[in-house]
Amino acid sequence: MNKIRSSFAATAAAAVLAAGTVTALSAPPAEAAAPVGRACLFLDIGGANGAGHTAWALRDPQNRKQWIWGSIEGRNDLTVPAGKPNGSKLGSGTWESLRASFISLRRYEYYRCINTAGGSLKAAKVKYQQTARNGYDVRNNNCLTKSIAIFRSYSTAFTSASLPGGAKTAPSYYFKVTLDRARGWEQIHSY
Repeated sequence: MNKIRSSFAATAAAAVLAAGTVTALSAPPAEAAAPVGRACLFLDIGGANGAGHTAWALRDPQNRKQWIWGSIEGRNDLTVPAGKPNGSKLGSGTWESLRASFISLRRYEYYRCINTAGGSLKAAKVKYQQTARNGYDVRNNNCLTKSIAIFRSYSTAFTSASLPGGAKTAPSYYFKVTLDRARGWEQIHSY
């Protein structure tokens, strides 16, 4: 009988250890579970004659201290033909560098961000280059729609639930109302 009890105890101990091992292996460390990608949208409430103006920033998932950012800083033309300069600007560096750049406190009042499990700065830069060459139209190819296109290139996690389309939508309305209804976006931060 003692032999059976010992065998049962050994089997039970092995099962507990195995269960603990499986749990430990299947549960990722907290640091690994933390989002590494991050996208931020900035708002200049007075831009575009009160309709608002947006800029964007993306964090490098491989180096959390590095960002790329951009915006359309044109001459307020209602349209710019494809192939003509549309005022697209791109910058890179730390968050502090971003705040000292053309996306500065002097221009933008608010920002809000969303985390992603990852992202591709390379894909975002390719999309930025495309948007820099594809003209400008105040209704459906503007600062907001270009930001959305760049975000979606950065991460496939951006679906219409977390990043709705912005054509024919004033950037201020999109920033304040549409993103409030979208999934995952942080509250608005004063810049």
